[in-house]
Amino acid sequence: MEQKTIEQKVASAILEKPVGRIEVDGRIYDIAPPSTATLILISEIISTLPIVEKVPKDKILYSVLHHAKYFRQLGEIAAILILGANHLVEEREIPQPRILGIIPRKPKKVLVDAKAELAEKLMYIRPSILNDCILNRLQDMEVVDFFVITTSLSEANILKPTKEVAH
Repeated sequence: MEQKTIEQKVASAILEKPVGRIEVDGRIYDIAPPSTATLILISEIISTLPIVEKVPKDKILYSVLHHAKYFRQLGEIAAILILGANHLVEEREIPQPRILGIIPRKPKKVLVDAKAELAEKLMYIRPSILNDCILNRLQDMEVVDFFVITTSLSEANILKPTKEVAH
């Protein structure tokens, strides 16, 4: 596979070109390119997940059952990683019944919560597939680049003088 130039990557990101496709429950979804907004959204959800301590192998079942009520959010995380921050809501046309059964009417446009719809579908796939989906998307999110940005800015902030020195 040929390497993309920085200009091509930037153009793809700005134009929000899909980076792939995934099929869930018979519907094909375009996978959104990585964005800071998407990373922020999943970070907010991840912060609400319970901290699961490392448990011995013989206690894993009990630990999972104890925390399972919180794991609906895993579907949300996967849905956001697939759809991207800009495509969580979509406009759809709903056909309207004909007037007197004869005269056609314009379809009604409604906003649909695509994230909730996909998250619900993702709750019915095997946990191993959901795990692969989340991990693969996180790897594609260019998290290392976000880390480099934040650590560079943190270092710059540390180096910034905190008070003026009188001469």
